[in-house]
Amino acid sequence: MTALIRYGKQTFFISLLMLATATIAFSQQQPKDRSDSGRTYRRDRGNAMTLFADSASATSAEFMLHLESAYQRMDSIQGETKLSPEIMITGLKLRESDTVIQFVNKSLSTYDQTLNLRNLEMLKILLENVQRDLRHYNEDFKERYTDLEALRTQMRSFRRDTVLRQLFRDSVARKKFLPQLQSLRAKRRVTDSLLRTSLTTVNAFKTQASAGSILSAQLMSRLDNQLSMASKTVFSKEVNYLWEHAPAVAKEKQNLREILLGDQTALNLYFTTSAENRFVRYLIGIAFLWWVVRNLRILKREGKVDTLKPYDITYVTHQPIASTFAVIFTIAPLFDLHAPAAYVQSVQLLLLIALTFLYRKQWPRTLFTYWLGVVVLFLLFSVTSHIIVPSVWQRLFIIAMNVAGAGLAWLFLKALPANIQLRRFLKIVLILQIGLHVLAIIFNIYGRITLSQMLGATSVFAVTQVIGLSALVEILIEALLLQIHTSRVKNALENAFDHAPIVHNFRKPLLWIVVVMWLIVFTTNLNLYDTLFNNLSSLLNETHNIGSTTFTFGSILLFFLIIWLAHFLQRYVGYVLGDIGDDDGEGLAHRSKLLMTRLIVLSAGYLLAVSASGLPVDRITIVLGALGVGIGLGLQNIVNNFVSGIILIFDRPLKVGDSVEVGSHAGRVKEIGLRSSTLATTDGADIIIPNGDVLSQHIVNWTHGNTFKRIDLVLTVLTSDDKETVIALIKEVIRSTDRILKKRDPVVLVDSVKDGEMTLRIYFWCEDVLKADITKSDVRYQLHQEFKVKGIGTK
Repeated sequence: MTALIRYGKQTFFISLLMLATATIAFSQQQPKDRSDSGRTYRRDRGNAMTLFADSASATSAEFMLHLESAYQRMDSIQGETKLSPEIMITGLKLRESDTVIQFVNKSLSTYDQTLNLRNLEMLKILLENVQRDLRHYNEDFKERYTDLEALRTQMRSFRRDTVLRQLFRDSVARKKFLPQLQSLRAKRRVTDSLLRTSLTTVNAFKTQASAGSILSAQLMSRLDNQLSMASKTVFSKEVNYLWEHAPAVAKEKQNLREILLGDQTALNLYFTTSAENRFVRYLIGIAFLWWVVRNLRILKREGKVDTLKPYDITYVTHQPIASTFAVIFTIAPLFDLHAPAAYVQSVQLLLLIALTFLYRKQWPRTLFTYWLGVVVLFLLFSVTSHIIVPSVWQRLFIIAMNVAGAGLAWLFLKALPANIQLRRFLKIVLILQIGLHVLAIIFNIYGRITLSQMLGATSVFAVTQVIGLSALVEILIEALLLQIHTSRVKNALENAFDHAPIVHNFRKPLLWIVVVMWLIVFTTNLNLYDTLFNNLSSLLNETHNIGSTTFTFGSILLFFLIIWLAHFLQRYVGYVLGDIGDDDGEGLAHRSKLLMTRLIVLSAGYLLAVSASGLPVDRITIVLGALGVGIGLGLQNIVNNFVSGIILIFDRPLKVGDSVEVGSHAGRVKEIGLRSSTLATTDGADIIIPNGDVLSQHIVNWTHGNTFKRIDLVLTVLTSDDKETVIALIKEVIRSTDRILKKRDPVVLVDSVKDGEMTLRIYFWCEDVLKADITKSDVRYQLHQEFKVKGIGTK
């Protein structure tokens, strides 16, 4: 037991000695301070991280590759950071929008009680345009701001490039690439500064646009309230009755100078925001003037200007520039439905000046004097419309103006010429003018000044507008007749045509168009257009269901309107080429092309009608499939003729005006239709042949390649002269005859010879196959006369 205890003690002391020795040895291997320990720990961690990096130790080539890539990306970011000219222009446009908003705000704040309906509507349109523009601007700024934020994210991504970070930590490699690193650092500073500047600018634009949107929404709410109030109180008493001394309702009086200044500001703003409308209008005018002048120059070059007299074309020939301005300013109200009153009056005044130049030499002196009176009334009503709260004497003067307007309308009604365009419509409008003037006088007496001024000005505007529309119809008809006549002269069709049916057919659709135009302008002047348009739009755009099919009345109306327009164009497109459908065929070889043009117009019209109306195409496809089955079973001949007509148009074995023989029929091709073709015989009959039969038979076309035709003539000559003398005489006579093809010599053959008698067979060429019989007759007669002189007999 004692030995066991002694052995345990020895073992314990030996173990304790070994532990002390190991401790001393381990302590000698440790760092001398804590800083060495920290560096070793970080080094070990870095070595561990390199296991997951792109490269444990990058080479110089890799450093250079990453530097080059970073520089290129930085250069690309710098280029994309710069704000485009479009963004800067949009920022400048914000100032225009702010100007409009401030103008509306000032108008509502300063003239809150004196703005009439016309001015309120104008302010509302200005605000609506501004709100639409601000929405677009906000979208552009938001999109650009998002792009800049994406570029900022790319800039931050450079810090996560492990190779570049390793380069910055490696002092030896950093010294080697020091110039590249300095250039990259300078590039980054410039790009970062430019990016911050662009973000600040776009953010400022966004803030400005948002502020404008908020203020415009508030102003729109105020405008809607005032419009609602003005519509309800338009028939209420505004000032005292004419026989009263004290006003019933007091109103703030405005300085006329301030009113004119406000109109000038509104006019400038509208000019700024409506440049596109004026450009389109002037473009139409330039195209119209070029069209008219071009046709006149062609006629002058051909010396055919005097041939226009049967068509009574005066406006476009004598005053093409004034006619062009009349067209431009007559259609102007359609482009400026919500323009300021000053702008509408200015455009209308320019129209009156153009019409005055047109009518100065065309109308009788008495009627032209009445017209000058209408112009003066227009100017007076334009001036008095700026008076918000007129005095008694001003009200009396306005009443006198309405009396003069009613009397002038009556005199104008009695003196209307019989040949003026839209004569019946003019009479209706003149009677309406008298009624409006009477109502204006009554409302003036009973203190409804706004309503009185509106009716008086509208009455004069209605008359001037309808006279302008009358001139527009006359000018368009004259331009059409000029085009038809010029095309006929170019196609060698110089005979006069009956223009009365053309004018009658063309005037019908024009009448409907001008009536709609006049109603639009008339209701706009009465401040009723927006209400009527909104109600009509709601009615037409309301959806209806029949089973699973959804439709609107507007889509149906649009469908039939486009189809009507396509049929109208295909019917009258021939007028542009001078084809009125009643010629004998000379110079009308273009009719084949015209048929194809009509087919294209109709096809495009139907496709456009289906597309624009929004009709369900899948159901139309089912209907077309059912029709295809019906065509395959029962309409084979019709389809055969239709396809044959298209083949005739493209393949062109014959064309309009050709002299052909089809089967047993011979004649001139008068028309090639989609189903059948028409031949005009020499007897005056028209033979209608289905196109399928035309293609299924042999066609002899005398004029396919040229218009020449060889004529043969058998002649028996009683003479004792030798053959050469007689033949030379015959050839000389044939060459001297008209319509003989000079480049091909006549051929004379001896058919039989007897004592003192020769039977000759003569061949010669005529230039025009359609005049071959006339040429043969002339040659026979000339030979008879020449033989008679030479003493040669014939039988």
